[in-house]
Amino acid sequence: MNLATQPSDEDMIQHIIQDMTNNPNGEKNKGRHHMNNDSVFIRPTGNPLTMEGWDEMMNSDNVTLNFSKLISINKLEISNDMAFACYTTHSQFNYKGTDNDDIAVFTAIYRKLDGVWKFVFGQRSTGRSPGEPLPKF
Repeated sequence: MNLATQPSDEDMIQHIIQDMTNNPNGEKNKGRHHMNNDSVFIRPTGNPLTMEGWDEMMNSDNVTLNFSKLISINKLEISNDMAFACYTTHSQFNYKGTDNDDIAVFTAIYRKLDGVWKFVFGQRSTGRSPGEPLPKF
């Protein structure tokens, strides 16, 4: 393949963010293939979640996703084989019987492993109502 036609690291990470967040049909665990098996995700409560816990939660009846969409990528910085992103999403879901309609901000760290960018760490803010002002960056 010609180097001029290969996507840049920035393009690849933007694609991962979009693939993980744009989910109009509520497919559960859609972006899991972008997550490294050693990843850790910090929930809005501050509690860490391993990928084993993530898979268990996302494959349980406790979570129903109606839709999710990317609102904006607020910041993306890449240095060698590490990248940092901050992005905002809108999701409607049910968790343990409670409906949620949330605008949330995520921070994520990606690492290039064997030439492939993978999500390795993430944190989600507490959601806010879609009627509230969006966070400003």
